Amino acid sequence: MLIFFKRFNFLLLIIIVSLILGLINFKNSIPDKPLNLKSSDAVIVLTGDRGKRIEKGYELINKTNFDKMFISGVGGSKTVLQKILGLDENKVDCCIEFGYKAENTYQNAVEVRLWALKNNINSIILVTTDLHMQRSLFLFQQITDLEIQPYPVAYKNTVIPLEKLFSEYIKYLISRIVFIKKYEN
Repeated sequence: MLIFFKRFNFLLLIIIVSLILGLINFKNSIPDKPLNLKSSDAVIVLTGDRGKRIEKGYELINKTNFDKMFISGVGGSKTVLQKILGLDENKVDCCIEFGYKAENTYQNAVEVRLWALKNNINSIILVTTDLHMQRSLFLFQQITDLEIQPYPVAYKNTVIPLEKLFSEYIKYLISRIVFIKKYEN
């Protein structure tokens, strides 16, 4: 019985050390700024962060030649969102579409995949927070066949709370376990 407890404690120690090292690696891998963007078919924004992500996506289509934006996971109406964020009505009508079905990152990827297929989109700029980018990018790569350029937006706090970092890390690990291998045709 004593040998069992020693082995169990050793295994538990290995798991804890692995989680801590993985968390450190995850933290150090959080992208801090967008890369130089190249031409793309559309800007994709995942909702959250009190509209900051949408504002960045809107800036991208206003200041560049990108003329399509899809906002996935919209919880309210287009009109309310437009008024709160001060989006130009003409710009919204011509260039911005809204997805209302997604409630999580996996569903965001599915919603974007369907929208991209319908609109003949092959490449995107993915806008979400830096903390959320690794998991989002991974899920989008598993679910879509899109060429993806990440555009991380700084998390609202300069120092990420440990519980928020750990929560995102665990969600990322679960995503990696669920999608162990993407099967190609």
